[in-house]
Amino acid sequence: MTASDRSFPADFLWGSATAGHQVEGGNFNSDCWALEHASPSIFAEPSGDAVDQWNRFDDDMAILAAIGLKAYRFGIEWARIEPVEGVFARSALDHYQRCIDACHQRGITPVVTFHHFTIPLWLARKGGMTSDQFPALFARYCETVTRALRGLVVVCSMNEMNVPLIIRDVALGLLAGEEGAAKRAAAEAVLGAPIESNFLFTPPDALLRNGLGAHAAGRDAIKSVRPEVQVGITLSLQDEQAEPGAEAVRDARVAKMVDPFLDLVAGDDFIGVQTYTRTTSRKDGTHGPRAGEPVTAMGYEDRPDALAAVCRYVWHRTRTPIIVTENGFSGDDDDRRAAFIGESLGALQCAIADGVDVRGYFYWSLLDNYEWMAGYGPKFGIVGVDRATQQRRIKRSALAYGAIARAGGLDVGSTAPTPMPLASGTPIGVT
Repeated sequence: MTASDRSFPADFLWGSATAGHQVEGGNFNSDCWALEHASPSIFAEPSGDAVDQWNRFDDDMAILAAIGLKAYRFGIEWARIEPVEGVFARSALDHYQRCIDACHQRGITPVVTFHHFTIPLWLARKGGMTSDQFPALFARYCETVTRALRGLVVVCSMNEMNVPLIIRDVALGLLAGEEGAAKRAAAEAVLGAPIESNFLFTPPDALLRNGLGAHAAGRDAIKSVRPEVQVGITLSLQDEQAEPGAEAVRDARVAKMVDPFLDLVAGDDFIGVQTYTRTTSRKDGTHGPRAGEPVTAMGYEDRPDALAAVCRYVWHRTRTPIIVTENGFSGDDDDRRAAFIGESLGALQCAIADGVDVRGYFYWSLLDNYEWMAGYGPKFGIVGVDRATQQRRIKRSALAYGAIARAGGLDVGSTAPTPMPLASGTPIGVT
């Protein structure tokens, strides 16, 4: 790798990411808010005020700009914009317009996610994504938002469309046994609908039919109003490997959880890659971190080079531009977080030098926030939050990442991994 190869593209999006429900607080018209307050609940604790970004968005953009980042991925909440079916809240749309304006005023590119796991409670009571009305309702929402908001640049239609498949065994495990049955009953009572109406419990057939159908309908609705806006979907994609003799197990996972989604969204303006780790399939049909390897606070194998491996696979299979919409490290060791970011970007830089079309990197997350069913325990943020006061604290990892972004890349030196070429049919990553 020569010195001239050590920079990312000049227009590369250096950013960080959050999701509306995880940071805004008070999203009480959503299905997740209802589920958090069920008793007993599948959630460790309710989101409450979260980290109050609803009121602190402008201040958080000042922090992001001070770090040296030039892009921010954030969510708009359908439950706020359409709290009652067919009734769109002008006040919520005005709020999100102010958020977009706050980005542009600081030279920050807004990357807006229209659906990040949550939906309005009224839509959950129709069945959520299991309802065949879902694609048309999502398209109406997308068109309304796109007509109302100025300054949209990049839009993620839906977040991690394939994640219900990936977490299905874990999700169903939460509902197993006597305790699980009680949680299911409480959840369905507050939802007024089967648990499958919540995105994280969506059955596979509904994902492929109504989920991907909604993405296509929403993308077309956005483009019909603002054809210049770049639209894509984000997918949860880990570096899929296999222990000797378990290659068929791995290949079956990829064929079920990855390839159908890549095939159906190839040709979008971009694919959002969200990678945190490597997972290894075993001959007994299970998968997880390799024995003896370090893991993060979430139990993920600490494997920063997984990101580049996944990007190589996605580019090889789809030839669709990539934006890394999430990549991050969970834990209290902020020095390790800083190193993880540098190692991830070093390997990604090598992939870009080899021709993989990656156009942005968004670290997850800007803030220590609400991590869904795990509550406030896991810490991913490059900015800490004292939830008693909502005071922000810039961590060393933020400064380390900001330095890379300001420099437009890093000198990977002789320690950069040498990736192997992908042959036709090779599963995600070659390590």
